[in-house]
Formats: sequence, structure tokens, C-alpha cells
Amino acid sequence: MATINFEEYKVKVQQAIELRIEKGLLSDPEGFILIDGFVNIHYQKDMGSAFILGGPTIPAVAVVGKGSGLIYTFALKVLLPNIQI
Repeated sequence: MATINFEEYKVKVQQAIELRIEKGLLSDPEGFILIDGFVNIHYQKDMGSAFILGGPTIPAVAVVGKGSGLIYTFALKVLLPNIQI
């Protein structure tokens, strides 16, 4: 798997998120702050009492509503379908 740098994709990510804001898919009267990096969302097929490290993840980016504090995450491959990850 190739390593990608957030700074190389930051403008494209911002544009893709702004498009979703324009469409009304998320809103905050005070605007949003883009988290300056990638977020990995871990998932697993089984739940138990043990904390599992590693495993599959969904590469994502996130924004935080300035007024609400809500965190919105976006799967990177959906925002940028042509990205090689």
C-alpha cells in the first residue's frame, strides 16, 4: 500500500466537503474546521470483551462544527474516488 500525504490532498478534500455543505448534507451556523490529517475508522466483525488492536480500517477525513462541536467523518474514497489507497 502506498503512503499518501494529507497536505497533497488537502485542497481536493476541502473542495469535496464544501460541495457537500453546499448541498446541505451537513450544517453548522458557525462553519467547520477541517482536521489536519487522516482518520482511520476501525471496524471488526466480532465484538467481545477484549480490546483488539490492528485490523481493517476505513481511511477517512473529518471536520468539526465550530458551533456544535459535532464531528463529521467522510470516507476518503467517497470524497476522492480516484485516490489510490
